[in-house]
Amino acid sequence: RTMANLGRGISIMSLTALAIVIVQCMVALYNQEHEDAVAIAAEEPPSSSSTSSPLILSKFSAMASIGFAVGSQKLFLNIRHEMADREQAPKTLGMALTMFGGAYVLVCWFANHATGPDVAPPSFLLDAIPEETLSRRLAGFFLWVHVVVSYAINSQAICSSFDRLFFHKVFPTQPQFRWTVLTMILAVSSYLVANAVPFFKDLVALIGALTSVPLTLLLPALLYRKLLQTRFLCFCGDPWSAALVAFGIAYLLVGLVGALYSIQMDWEHHGPPFSCH
Repeated sequence: RTMANLGRGISIMSLTALAIVIVQCMVALYNQEHEDAVAIAAEEPPSSSSTSSPLILSKFSAMASIGFAVGSQKLFLNIRHEMADREQAPKTLGMALTMFGGAYVLVCWFANHATGPDVAPPSFLLDAIPEETLSRRLAGFFLWVHVVVSYAINSQAICSSFDRLFFHKVFPTQPQFRWTVLTMILAVSSYLVANAVPFFKDLVALIGALTSVPLTLLLPALLYRKLLQTRFLCFCGDPWSAALVAFGIAYLLVGLVGALYSIQMDWEHHGPPFSCH
């Protein structure tokens, strides 16, 4: 039940599955004709972000989604807790973020280059692969593997933290049963949240604004300023950490407004929570 054990096998499996999906999408984009790209763009369902919501609010929602995308670094504190040499943590984080950001830029550049200057790639990259094809089914399976593993790793970190903080007092002599109960509670909670916001892009934006931004931007800066014994928003001492606190708060509020507005519009146009779509 350690992050190190997860990283040795299951994380590699998740990254491999994601790499296969990306390669499939890139090949599909590269091989398709201009008319196919136009058809893909035309088939994309209208959403609150592209039609009814104001442009500024759609950008707010997109910013929250970006926060979710880069939010995997929040697991770094759990990983650092298990490192044999914690002095290597800053260098490890720098290398990881460089590779992570470089991969994002490379995929975005190739996707735009593959479709040509006059045609934008689909907003959901998987839509580049034609539906009802074997390639699409395989891509869907590998994407499912990646998502399951990613959320399982996040669940591992959350459950471990809950257990360490207070849940260890429940069934102290039955750790396996305690862990089962804890993971079951988290699974049921996840199911309720996922069905209350049954739109993937809206859920991603909401999670990004409410959890990823505070954990990846605000928390490190706040803890650092607490270590320096300075006021949170005072630019004395270390102005860079104060600027990060201010930016994190603004990012959280902006992303949350955009995500909530997008959810409200999708509820109105596609149905209320816990409805089938």
